[in-house]
Amino acid sequence: MKAAIIGTGFLGEQIYQEIKDSYEEVILTHHKNKKNPDSKQFNFFTDDIAEVLAGKKIDVIFLPTKIEFIENEEVLKNAMQRFLDSTQGIRIIYISSDSVFDGLKGLYKENDIPNGTHLYGRNLRICEDLIKAKTGNFCIVRPNHLYGFVDGKLDKRFQKTKEEFAEGKKIVRFVDMYRSPLSYQQAAQAIAKVASLQYQGILHISGKRMSFFDFTKAGMEALGMSTENLVGEKMPVEKRAEFLPDTSLDAKFMEELTNVHPLSIKESFEKM
Repeated sequence: MKAAIIGTGFLGEQIYQEIKDSYEEVILTHHKNKKNPDSKQFNFFTDDIAEVLAGKKIDVIFLPTKIEFIENEEVLKNAMQRFLDSTQGIRIIYISSDSVFDGLKGLYKENDIPNGTHLYGRNLRICEDLIKAKTGNFCIVRPNHLYGFVDGKLDKRFQKTKEEFAEGKKIVRFVDMYRSPLSYQQAAQAIAKVASLQYQGILHISGKRMSFFDFTKAGMEALGMSTENLVGEKMPVEKRAEFLPDTSLDAKFMEELTNVHPLSIKESFEKM
């Protein structure tokens, strides 16, 4: 079995750590930041993945690269179509996001219809629809809010918050903005597991639903930081559409399918 990981950011790197001993070969690509000496540079919008794969028989491609922030919808569509045309017959594990939803419901299930209101969410749906239409063997994975250490580095959001606490700054977090956080390690475990299964469709990977305030408090305490400067406030009414109040995901199917059971934030950090 051979695999390719397109994009080796935090999640891509953790997926690599999870699968590297299970595949005969794993091809890695990066756009700008080369973390692995064997990684190949690849621009999703201008390059042909067939040239990167160099005729090798790849069994599964993991696609965690962040391409969906581009503002030109046609450029995104054309790039994704070209990619899928060049990878016919290969199992595709596309990493989407909870942002495909508008955040007005919460605890979204796999069969809920995407209705994202932001550019990122709309572009995610475009990619999802193309994969469904053009790929015979796929799994669309939707993580929620990922956190933790990867290769010794703390995720950017927690790192920034940690530094602000260390400087004695007041930190405000919404008590009525909900997500369902999951560590990068557990997310990669679930993704690696579903890649090896015959399941085709959508899979939500997430942890327990919690407010941003509780998430920040639990994370900082797990990192040994004092949270006395953490303040909980309600989200301003005029900001609700911008911040997506509740994009938490239902993780029941993930647990059934992959046997990955979400840990608490404290437990996750203890295992990192």
